[in-house]
Amino acid sequence: MRRRTESIERPLSGRSAIGGCGSAVHLDRRNWMGAAAAFGVAGWLTPVSSLLARQADSPRRRGPAKSVIVLWLQGGASQLETFDPKPGAAVGGPTRAIATSVPGLAIAEHLPSIAERMDRLCVVRNLKSPEGDHDRGNRYLHTGFVPVPAFPRPSLGSLVSHAWGAKSAGSAPEIPAFVSLGGSNGNPAFLGPDHAPLMIDDPAATARLIGELRSRRRRLTLLDDMNRDYAATQVATGLDRRRTTLERIGRILDTSFGQALDVERAPAADRARYGEGGFADRCLTARRLLESGVRFVEVAHGGWDTHGDNFAQVARLAGEIDRPWAALLDDLQASGLWDETLVVWMGEFGRTPQINGDNGRDHFPDVTPVVLGGGGLKRGIVLGASADDGNAIDGATVTVPDLFATLLTALGRDPYETLQTDFGSPAEVTEGGKPIAELLA
Repeated sequence: MRRRTESIERPLSGRSAIGGCGSAVHLDRRNWMGAAAAFGVAGWLTPVSSLLARQADSPRRRGPAKSVIVLWLQGGASQLETFDPKPGAAVGGPTRAIATSVPGLAIAEHLPSIAERMDRLCVVRNLKSPEGDHDRGNRYLHTGFVPVPAFPRPSLGSLVSHAWGAKSAGSAPEIPAFVSLGGSNGNPAFLGPDHAPLMIDDPAATARLIGELRSRRRRLTLLDDMNRDYAATQVATGLDRRRTTLERIGRILDTSFGQALDVERAPAADRARYGEGGFADRCLTARRLLESGVRFVEVAHGGWDTHGDNFAQVARLAGEIDRPWAALLDDLQASGLWDETLVVWMGEFGRTPQINGDNGRDHFPDVTPVVLGGGGLKRGIVLGASADDGNAIDGATVTVPDLFATLLTALGRDPYETLQTDFGSPAEVTEGGKPIAELLA
């Protein structure tokens, strides 16, 4: 398939964090009220009109995977301190390797819980990217296309939202298809704002806000009962507007989606297994959101741009993700969701084998670590290898478009499909990528 290199001039508006058209909705105290009033609750959730003409003769094949969870390592995680350690080598630093549940596969000592579960996962050690800048790498790993400002591309979450919507949208239209937890990534581009993510910065804070809104809703109902005699007054008119807004919000709170957001209502045993901290809350919320009908959840974890004090920093960061990630894998397995959920661990790029003067590692897209698991994929696979000195890939490489073609194939979508945009240009869903046969079940 030929790579499309044309750039299309078009107005850009409503930029998200990774550029392009459409806008995501951030869920916080102000935006709960404002968005509900402006959009009637579901304006950012329920497709009202499609900005994209779908190909009538392009059937949507359903693969084993129906949902996606992306664990996004903001800043770019070091492969040498996670899934491609090189103990004893000059570039390896002090990090030790530990055995895993896959014979012959060792990973860094900082991920002991994941090491026990590697027989469910695939490690990609031969992904090469051309993008070593944070913003461009972020866009590339979210869209599968080298960034072209004049023609922004939709993120994977927006593609999934457009293709299938929420899993239970027919019975609960307030449930969004695409939610981002703790990050600001996700761009619908030409797919339009119906397929932008709902962004939730802090699930625990959102849970407290939900409790406050429920309380306000009860108080407002009581106040309304007390003021029935003043129905014609200006005060009553304002009260009526607030009641209408809270009723709209209530329709979200009363769905399984609203209940899933209230992480503080999760069973104590669940919270204990996931551990403490923001990433733990986000992973638990991600599982609950999938159970509620959300199709695509991105869980962000920041701090991985370790230009200084890399070894201590990564030990801390990996410790923050190890237990929650393992609990998420266990829950998906126990609930029966594992075989229909793709779980993807990745960031913008890897880190340099060379250790800089600040005991850190710099940007290194030539070896970009990725870990995959779940529906449509094999288990216990190690794809490719880096050279002994870590400076290059030893043997065949795979590309970011190849990764995206693989994910789309696992989801049952044609990776060579061409969509018709609202501004008259055809757009492929991948930039010439080919599915990686070694990973697909």
